[in-house]
This record gives sequence, C-alpha cells and structure tokens, in this order.
Amino acid sequence: MDDLLATFVPKFVATARTRIAKSLDLAAKRTPDGVPQIARELHAIAGEAGLLGLGAIVALARAGEEHARRLRTTKSDADADALLASLTELQGAIESVAPPPA
Repeated sequence: MDDLLATFVPKFVATARTRIAKSLDLAAKRTPDGVPQIARELHAIAGEAGLLGLGAIVALARAGEEHARRLRTTKSDADADALLASLTELQGAIESVAPPPA
C-alpha cells in the first residue's frame, strides 16, 4: 500500500495544484461563470483525495464545494470571500501532503 501511495500522492499533488491554481484564478476574477468550474475542480479534488485516504483534504474540498454552491445562489461578496479563503486553506493542505523535493 505504501508503494501505491508513494506513486500516486505526488501525481495527486501535481494535479491538485493545477486545479487549485485554476480555481483561485477564477475566484479572484469573481465572475459568476467561473463558479461552476470551481465546483467541478473541488469535486474532482475531493474524489481523488478520497481514493488516497486523504480525509482532511476531502473535507476541505467538500467545504469549498459548499461555498461555491452558496455563491452561485447568493452572488454575495461575503460568499465570494469565503470561497477564496476555502481555496487558500485547501491549497495549504495539499502542500502539506506534498512529498519533499528530491
């Protein structure tokens, strides 16, 4: 099992970094059209993290999804700020599982 994690966690981190960067960019632009894409990226991160047993990342990604859903409805600055904060927190969590550079 450790061999599988050693193989797939770095791949997950690389993909998640791309997903988070895209999501942060969309969230910073604060356009309503970007919110569904952010939700999809977060959903993918949650699923991939779940397969690897990264429960803390799953929880943060799902919380971000909820913020995105709420923002789609309210379109409020407070919910946009909450989504951005959630993405930033998730980014930190992803970096915390990143393997050290070789």
